[in-house]
Amino acid sequence: MTELRPHLPPTFAATRESLRALAAYVIAPYRKARTGRIGLRATGDGFGTPPLPDGTRVVVRADQLVLEPTGSVTISTLEAAATFLDAPLSSDPGVGADLPPFDPGRPLDVDPDASLALGDWYALADASLAALRGTEPSTTEAQLWPEHFDLAVQVEALQMNVGFSPGDSFSAEPYVYVGPHDMAGLSAPYWNVSFGAMITYSDLLSRSSPQRVAETFIAEGVRLQRERVAG
Repeated sequence: MTELRPHLPPTFAATRESLRALAAYVIAPYRKARTGRIGLRATGDGFGTPPLPDGTRVVVRADQLVLEPTGSVTISTLEAAATFLDAPLSSDPGVGADLPPFDPGRPLDVDPDASLALGDWYALADASLAALRGTEPSTTEAQLWPEHFDLAVQVEALQMNVGFSPGDSFSAEPYVYVGPHDMAGLSAPYWNVSFGAMITYSDLLSRSSPQRVAETFIAEGVRLQRERVAG
């Protein structure tokens, strides 16, 4: 079972937003230029691209931007990251509309410990979503979407999204969510937010196994939505 830290570093939010900008403006466009796709992946200790056609992979590990197997550089600015990867940099990277501010020369505030805490969150998310895929065959591959920075899947047969957000304007702390595509008529207490249901990082820590809590929460959403779809 994947575990979480009992406390997130105070630098977590600033680090998350800096890495979100790096993902949206540099890493996802780097993948898109080579494959036409923008989805990123959890890597166990961070996030990055899946293996690219030439065998390389771009990942974030602590405060390092790594081009495997070539080398790495300490994360400093978007401009420096783009230079390291020999990649163009644009205010319109083609990865979605809900983007962080574009400021190529602004220092990115990446604390190594907070970055690794983010990696822990994505590792738990990846394990929990893999368990869902094992029980629901129509579940898509988990994708880390750069603009929102969620690791998420769709359960296509049940018309629902399931994801793990590292925090955003809706919630300061990370949270797990279940969101049916059609929100009409949801009345069970489980559905506790406008987009479906959520539990927070703190909720996961209230029990001995955060991953088991996350998987139980997701399973209940799946059960309710299956009953709803079946009529």
